[in-house]
Amino acid sequence: MSISLTEPLLVYCASQFPLPWSAYVRLLSVTNSYAWEFYEIEALRGGWSVRQLDRQINSQFYERTALSKDKVGMLKKGGLVQDDDILMPEEAIKDPYVLEILNLKDEYSESDLEEALIKHLQSFLLELGDGFTFVARQKRL
Repeated sequence: MSISLTEPLLVYCASQFPLPWSAYVRLLSVTNSYAWEFYEIEALRGGWSVRQLDRQINSQFYERTALSKDKVGMLKKGGLVQDDDILMPEEAIKDPYVLEILNLKDEYSESDLEEALIKHLQSFLLELGDGFTFVARQKRL
């Protein structure tokens, strides 16, 4: 039985680089070291695919988080990696969303958001063809 010297090296590398190689290739475009670390930790915490990581980087998730009201708290929480890290509902609601497909200005009303969402939903349903229906703008359940 022979012992391979490369196996301990592979184990060490795997412990230092827990994300897939393609995620690190994508992270190479992030020049801010804090943003790099933030995206790496969030990708691990959230189990992001490379496409999700790419989307978050392109939508400047790090910068938007830094601009949030509780930026220190969000960055501290984002910096902690815990096995049992559970996202609470109130945290999910407060997370910033980027809805660039709606082409809304920086400031918009709830009715503007509703109108833009319904417009895109209607065109999407029409794209699907027969068998889909749009019942009402606001329907009581």
